[in-house]
Amino acid sequence: MTLRRLFLISLASLAAASGSRAQVARLDASAELGLRRAVERELVAARAIGLPEGLLIAKANEGIAKRATPRRITDAVAALGKRLQVAREQLAPNPSEDEIAAGADALYVGVPAPILKKMRAAWPNRSLAFPLGVLTELVAKGLPAQRAAQTVTDLMARGANNVQLFALAQSVQGDVAAGWAPEAALDLRARGVMSLLPPAPAASAFTNPRRP
Repeated sequence: MTLRRLFLISLASLAAASGSRAQVARLDASAELGLRRAVERELVAARAIGLPEGLLIAKANEGIAKRATPRRITDAVAALGKRLQVAREQLAPNPSEDEIAAGADALYVGVPAPILKKMRAAWPNRSLAFPLGVLTELVAKGLPAQRAAQTVTDLMARGANNVQLFALAQSVQGDVAAGWAPEAALDLRARGVMSLLPPAPAASAFTNPRRP
């Protein structure tokens, strides 16, 4: 799930968006019988533990569109299923489908699973789908996962909204494309957003308190 798509979803009704996805989640009719059966086994396993099946079907259809081999498609679907399971566990107790998808994307680019759990603990009642999407984009651009997570959580603690997080990620992407070092770009853009926000009410979830 791309950052731009997450941004558009955040501006619409998540319930309506999820319902729409569920209606179009169909395996491509061109899938051969062996692949269809292999994907169905993954879907049965996902269904048994409550994972969003539509995401697995979409992954299979992506592989079919790219003319990947049945084995590669099956392996990709199985790997995604594992990431979705880990994401759901780390974002417990009741993550939305979009949060699970964003968490799986974060895991794919190398974000350690405990970071997802820390973010959920810090914001149990706020959707983390978009913040996780921003985190994923930053890590994909070369930022260390811990550094990127620290910045995103600090901004959230200061009250940054999805529009501001989106602008941060887009600006960093542009800076990196222009030749900036990822960490320098992040520092610059984060300071710009911070200057528009009120003081933090409490320490970041990623900051260890000083011992007396």
